[in-house]
Amino acid sequence: MNIFVIGGTGLVGSYLLPKLVNSRHNVFVLTRAASKIDKINDAGAHGIQGDILEPQLFIRELPEILGFIILLAMPGISPGKRINRKRKALLRNQTVGFFRNSMDLAIHFNAPLILPSGTSYHTRPGEIADETWPIRRVGLTELGSDTDEMIRQANRTGRPEIIQLIYGRIYGNGGLFRFQYDMLKKNRYRIIGKGNNYIPLIHASDAADAILKSMDKKPFREKFIIADDTPVTQRDFTNYFADLLDLKRPGSIPGFIIKMILGKDFYELIRMNCQVSNNKAKKILGWYPEYPSYRTGLEQTAKEMQENTPYFM
Repeated sequence: MNIFVIGGTGLVGSYLLPKLVNSRHNVFVLTRAASKIDKINDAGAHGIQGDILEPQLFIRELPEILGFIILLAMPGISPGKRINRKRKALLRNQTVGFFRNSMDLAIHFNAPLILPSGTSYHTRPGEIADETWPIRRVGLTELGSDTDEMIRQANRTGRPEIIQLIYGRIYGNGGLFRFQYDMLKKNRYRIIGKGNNYIPLIHASDAADAILKSMDKKPFREKFIIADDTPVTQRDFTNYFADLLDLKRPGSIPGFIIKMILGKDFYELIRMNCQVSNNKAKKILGWYPEYPSYRTGLEQTAKEMQENTPYFM
């Protein structure tokens, strides 16, 4: 098929692109960075420079028929930069633009659309969230508040046909996780508060595999939690990663300091407590993570980071 990937040079995209090419798909990748076009082409895909917020500038570079459109691009959140009210409003408007324009393209090409989101649930001890749970929109997760109704409307009308993948925190060799790796190496990374909140996790390679399974099964108008099998707290996850790298375990920083420096919205995102079930993805998509535990996933990631820089660095 002809596949159009919006934002294909990020963390998930860097793992997805070779999988799509190796599956003999004809892949078109949208990127805002001219410097990445040659690398996309060298990987066997077709690089298109452009911005999803301005589709009229690149739409003619796409083939007439698309089998799938995959949205991976999201507005950029710079590590260490405070999220004030004005910045949050801008990011929220950009998120709406990303989703709306991707949906409009899917309708224009009569192509199904795979949309990402995050596991924004709040669970208490003993609770496990699944796809029937309501999304909890607090802090930075409020950026997606307007897109929820857009997705519901599309699912009611079937225009476009959508598959929604609800990812745990994605880690791998690239993206913001590479930033965490660099901060750990410099002994500058800190755990916020006690770090005893649980976070769903997923290796970027497994996140990419879920997209391939979705393309194969085509379960339109469904959503799937894509996370591994092993609950872990922020502290245990970070400590294990530091141990693998033979680095000093990071200390803590009080939450009120993070609120003052980076803002309440960022703090609430980091401190969210969430445990989830991936049973629906296993049952309907036939998707099973290659790295069902953060331990094996981090072992592979640590090896990759020490041996290779990210392909799209």
